[in-house]
Amino acid sequence: MSARNKSKRNTNTLNADFALLRWIGAIGIALFLVIFPYERALFNGYELSFEGPIYGALIFGYVMLAFTAFYVYRNSQMNSYRGILSIAVMLLPFIYWLSSLQAVSTYYAKFMTLVFFLLAALFIGALYFAENKLTRKTIEYAVMLSSYLIVLFGLLNLFGQIYYKDALWLAHDGYRLSSVFQYSNSYAGFLVALFLVSLYYAVHCVRPSARIIHAAMLVPIWISFMLTYSRGAIVIIPVMLLIVLPFLRLTKQITYIVFMGVSVVVSMAVLGKLTTIADKIAALVQPTETKAPSTISLFSSLPMQGWGLLVLGLLIVTGLIMLYHAKAANFLETKLTKLSSYKWSFAAVPVITIVLTAVAAVSLLGSSAIRGLLPDKIAARFENINLQQHSVLERLTFYKDGLRVAEDYPLLGGGGGAWQAMFEQYQNNPYWSRQAHSFFVQVLVESGWLGLLAIVGLLVFVYFLYIRSFIRYPELRGSHFVFFIFSLALLVHSVIDFDMSYIYIISLVFISLGCMLAPYSHKLIIERMNGKLNKSWTKIAYPAVMALLSIFLLVIAIRETNATGNYNKAIDLAVGQQTSLEQLLPILDRAIKSSPTQPYYKLTKADWLEQAYKQTNTATFLDQALSTVKEGRKYDPYNRSLLMSEYRFLQEKGLFEESLATINEGVKKFPWDINLYEAAITSYAKANQTALTGKDEAKAKEYAQQVVDLSNEVKRRIGQLASLPAEQQQGRTFAMTPGIEEAVAQIELALAQ
Repeated sequence: MSARNKSKRNTNTLNADFALLRWIGAIGIALFLVIFPYERALFNGYELSFEGPIYGALIFGYVMLAFTAFYVYRNSQMNSYRGILSIAVMLLPFIYWLSSLQAVSTYYAKFMTLVFFLLAALFIGALYFAENKLTRKTIEYAVMLSSYLIVLFGLLNLFGQIYYKDALWLAHDGYRLSSVFQYSNSYAGFLVALFLVSLYYAVHCVRPSARIIHAAMLVPIWISFMLTYSRGAIVIIPVMLLIVLPFLRLTKQITYIVFMGVSVVVSMAVLGKLTTIADKIAALVQPTETKAPSTISLFSSLPMQGWGLLVLGLLIVTGLIMLYHAKAANFLETKLTKLSSYKWSFAAVPVITIVLTAVAAVSLLGSSAIRGLLPDKIAARFENINLQQHSVLERLTFYKDGLRVAEDYPLLGGGGGAWQAMFEQYQNNPYWSRQAHSFFVQVLVESGWLGLLAIVGLLVFVYFLYIRSFIRYPELRGSHFVFFIFSLALLVHSVIDFDMSYIYIISLVFISLGCMLAPYSHKLIIERMNGKLNKSWTKIAYPAVMALLSIFLLVIAIRETNATGNYNKAIDLAVGQQTSLEQLLPILDRAIKSSPTQPYYKLTKADWLEQAYKQTNTATFLDQALSTVKEGRKYDPYNRSLLMSEYRFLQEKGLFEESLATINEGVKKFPWDINLYEAAITSYAKANQTALTGKDEAKAKEYAQQVVDLSNEVKRRIGQLASLPAEQQQGRTFAMTPGIEEAVAQIELALAQ
């Protein structure tokens, strides 16, 4: 009897340990979602200024990975699809690591490898910690809390109570709402996902309090969405409706469409007045060349009007939704019971939705009278929706250029950061975009076809398992469907924009993917593998690798964080306290030692050494600057700033032949940078004069021919730009400069003699 009691106590202790581990893991994921959005949503802009918060998130995630390793050891299921997926997801960072071996930017290749390890950690954590209903609900509530706070944050900026840089993004046609993302199109994609999820809750929530909360958010979300003025995100809505509706019962489909219609109609009714108020507030609080940013009291006239209209709209929608549930829902269920029993009933509402969407689109795009009901800026955006608008043509150009990169780097790509490093070498015209404006194109450029196939394969397999489980086990259906909506909507929009460059958004996607499958974890057992993986080493091998990997990754992330800290300290001392170079360089050298491949550290050191050379005329400083830049270019050969610094230092040292080789390299790598052409042409013109003075006719002729060839190339490219469609913007200026014209005239004169 005592042995039985002891065994029971051990089982209870083990279950309590599992429960505690799950709760800690779920709370960790929840905290990640709530804490990190306010650092520009962890945007990866491939610039040093964005990296500090991302390293903080990486450290947080790797601690979670170590914790997850312990949980997986205690609750291993290697004979299931969950175990297979937790291994398969690690292929993504592994492929990025392989790509880093041939990377065009060593630092950012490593950086993106670290980011994908974070995503793998979050996916595995969600896959295991969300298997229990309560812990899954904790993550679910965190997703919604984080999302609703982001919407509220955006509205507080819209009405002037707080100021966050570029939360109202100034575009060519006025301010566009962007909240924490500082980019309205990505915010719009996020809002589409959130709106569809909130509709799902408004339809399905049983508790009146929960129903009220989600119903009340529909108007603020739609108003925010419209004020992003995003055209691409609008196209995503009907696509997502056609995907989501078949998963719902007929009566829920009808309710979903009704609630959407009510929310949109009421929102649009107050939108015109709200837009006018928001524009007036922006004129008061947003910074200009002559005034700093400011805020305005909530109780001032304009904000009170704005918030009042918003609250009025949400009260009307919430009231109508609650009335519908109280009076119409049961009636509808009763009347449509027979119709719902038909197998084809699930497709009825989607088909009707297609027809209504087509009618609405034709009416909106073809009728000036209907567009006249909208605010002017929104009407203008709708009017310009077509496949010939500049944003569509530019994106198509990005994608074609990405495929051209993939032709040269087909298998493993150019490593993380390859697009921002190489896009200028492959671009069709001189646009400026450090993002490929498509998650999948960017993955292709960075990790090749192998990486793209791996990530697409993982996504297809996860969605296949979820849809199959959703159909097979109706008793396990529930609110975890919101993770399906969230992840899929964000992925669909990321096809046409760079949403996944926000680490917050892509983390949300990977967390959602894990949480989708977690409720079905015990249904994902592979029966034929039972008993084949019961050896002790199979239980400990994978979690042990995870634990060791998390420690290794933590060390790297902490080193990079320390490097950033030392760099920022050196900058603060240089700018704020005018500290001497002798005191600054050891601090900067510590940053370089911790992160030897980071190009910005070496650029800063070279710049300071160059300033010291100019002040003291001490050749040693110039030599050190040149060696620093050359060392940096070993790791980042496509860094234009490093290249131009090397060219300048070589010119300063009188090493003209080497400087000409460097500027030639620059022209090949950045063939749409007119400043590089000017530098190359004027350098060859000077070299021509020097050769003529030295009576070296052969060299003079060679240099003159280089000037002619380069100027002809500039003219050829100018002619190429003339063939662009009228709707497509050229991008940066590319035209003959006075310096080029003078150098060419000088060579023509010399050749004529």
